Amino acid sequence: MNKEKPAELKFMNISNTCKIYGIGRTYCYKLLAEGHIKAKKLGGRTLISTESANKYFNKLPDYKSQASV
Repeated sequence: MNKEKPAELKFMNISNTCKIYGIGRTYCYKLLAEGHIKAKKLGGRTLISTESANKYFNKLPDYKSQASV
């Protein structure tokens, strides 16, 4: 049996990106247009760089409730 971990996902399509990060398609394309995340084209498919998406979402500020302010 192969005990190696599967290769980390390098790119994902728009639909999976939206599902994983809980965003809409329009917002995803906005992030692309503004250069916040990167993508490659494969034929007609747009493939989002998992690394760039993770970097963008990890840089977002933490939520602070009004009760803690």
